Order: sequence, then C-alpha cells, then structure tokens
Amino acid sequence: MALTRYQQISYKWFGRFGEKRASDHLQENLHSAHMEIRAGAYLSYVLLSTILIILVTFCFFTSLLFLIFPALHVQLPLGLTVLFLLLPLLIGVLAYVIMLWLPGSRAKSRGKKIDANLAYAVNFISAMASAGVTPTEIFKSLSRQDIYSEIKNEAAWVYRDVGLLGFDIITAIKAGIQRTPSVKFKEFLQGMVVTVTSGGSLKTYFMHKADQYMWENRTAQKQLIETLGIMAESYVTAAVAGMLMLLIVIPLMMMISNNYNGPFLLLLVFFVLPIVHFGFAGVIRLMFQGG
Repeated sequence: MALTRYQQISYKWFGRFGEKRASDHLQENLHSAHMEIRAGAYLSYVLLSTILIILVTFCFFTSLLFLIFPALHVQLPLGLTVLFLLLPLLIGVLAYVIMLWLPGSRAKSRGKKIDANLAYAVNFISAMASAGVTPTEIFKSLSRQDIYSEIKNEAAWVYRDVGLLGFDIITAIKAGIQRTPSVKFKEFLQGMVVTVTSGGSLKTYFMHKADQYMWENRTAQKQLIETLGIMAESYVTAAVAGMLMLLIVIPLMMMISNNYNGPFLLLLVFFVLPIVHFGFAGVIRLMFQGG
C-alpha cells in the first residue's frame, strides 16, 4: 500500500530518525494490526504529527493567554500561566505515546476477534477438508466468509501469498504464523504445518481441533454468563439500590441537621450517578469487545 502524501512528507523529513528508532516489536505490531506501513515510515509520521500538534496547541494557548484573556480582562496567576504554556508540550507527549500505542492496541483487538470466531471457522475448515478440498482452496473460500470477522482477513493474506506472490502453501502459512496477533490461531497454523510436513492427515487434525475449540468456546461462554450474573447483582446493589438509598438518606440527614447542601446533591445526581452507570456499561463493553 502506497504512503499518503502526508506520510511521504513526514518520511522525507524524518525518515532517517524513524529508521534508526524503528524496532522489530513495532514492525510486528504494524503487521499484526494490518497497518501496511513500515516501522520507520510510521515513526516519522508519528514525529511530524506530534510536532504539528505541539505547534497548533501552543498557538491556541498563547492566543488565549495574550489575546483573548486580556481582551476579557481576565488575569491568571503565574502558576496557571506557566501551566498553560507547558500544556502544548504535555499534549504533544501524550499524542506521541498514544500513536505509538495504537498499532499494539489494534493488533490486540484483532487477536480477540480472531479468538472469538476461531471455533466456528475451524468447523468450516474441517467440513471443507472432509469434502477433499485442498488447503489453498480452503483459505481462498475462508477469505470470502465475512461471518468469521478477522479470520477472513488472515486467510486472505495467506491466499494472497499463494495466488499472487507465488509462494507455496507451507511458506504462506508460516508467514501467516508470524503475522497473526492471535496465539490460538498461531498454534492452529503451526499444527497445520507440522501435520502436512510429517505426512499426517489434515482431515483428522482439523476435526480434532474443531472439537477442542468448540469445547473451549462453550467453557468460555459459561464463564462469561456467570460473570455477567455477578455483574448484574453488583449493578442492582450498587448502581440502583445503593444510589437510591443515598438519594433518600442524604437529603433526610440534611433536613434533620438543618444543613442543606444543594451543590453536593447536584454533584451526586448529575456527576456521581452517571459515572456509576457508565462505569458498569464500560466494563460490560470490555467483556464483549472480542465478540
């Protein structure tokens, strides 16, 4: 995949820095995340983006300090002024860290999606192998099945290596082993290579792995249901009953002590209560993120 114009400019300016700082770990994360860019080019893109973010935020905060605030007759303490001047640097460092973290995060997310669909994909592979379909045709057919999410993309890369680049199926699978972010899928492909090179039966191997992954999937689903049950009980206790009790008891205590605190109640209703509910929603979303 060709670099965008912006990435080309960043590599032209900071390519030497990017190539020196590029690591094998970053390159592996980029491959696993299916981000089709070399580590050196990505680092130069990150550096240019960071510099631009620092410049833009510096112009914004200096405009606030020396143009907008004086026009509004707002005077900030010295400490707050220094903080405003340091904010662009802090924001730039944060942006740099986030952009370096992004490939690994995407790779991890892809790995979760692969693991979530692996049991069903291996059943599909097993059925095709039972019908006498060759491994190359299996990967070709699997690459057209949208239902298997990221496994489709992994299969497409393997078939691309065979169909377009002219690799043999073993070499293409080995490349897929190095590229995939899923440990389970990596082990499945490694077992496939060992079975083929040792003269074993792929049909038997696929059937065995299909049974194994389905059993593991059922176990994981049971554990997830049990965890959801605990989360539901905690939600009812803490976020519903607990918050209702606070909303009843605290105003009563204020009335009894004749010390009414309106801002505290507003903070409780419009800040604490939503945070509790959104917190439970976020935890549940993270639990299902791999699905």
